[in-house]
Amino acid sequence: MRPRPHPILLMLLVLTTAGCEHGIEVAGVLEATASRLEDDRVSIVVTLSCDLVYGMGRADGRCDADGDRVCVSARWYAADDTLFASPLTTVEQCQEVSTIRGMQLTLTSPEAMGADPSLRVLVRADSLAAAIILANP
Repeated sequence: MRPRPHPILLMLLVLTTAGCEHGIEVAGVLEATASRLEDDRVSIVVTLSCDLVYGMGRADGRCDADGDRVCVSARWYAADDTLFASPLTTVEQCQEVSTIRGMQLTLTSPEAMGADPSLRVLVRADSLAAAIILANP
């Protein structure tokens, strides 16, 4: 008599093999630089990367957006807001792009930003990808 596989073990095996998928491709932030303009607004130049989120479908490896809209945001937070829960100011720009990898977008704050070095700027494209934290210039 052959033993039957335990259903929990079978489920773990399925989840393990699903996690080995290539993953979905999302827009991430490769680098970001912030500078202060003459009128005290802040300009942030963002270079996009192609990030993989594992265990969520298969990626085609090209990271083509095919005319999709990619949105990038910059949010200013107080230094004591360690959970990044309450942004003080938010700037977002969405743009149709043909490819994600290497695309540059520029965000500019709508009004003058105080030159407070304790403020932090969280720059993010897709919420599934890593973000970059900059010091307020």
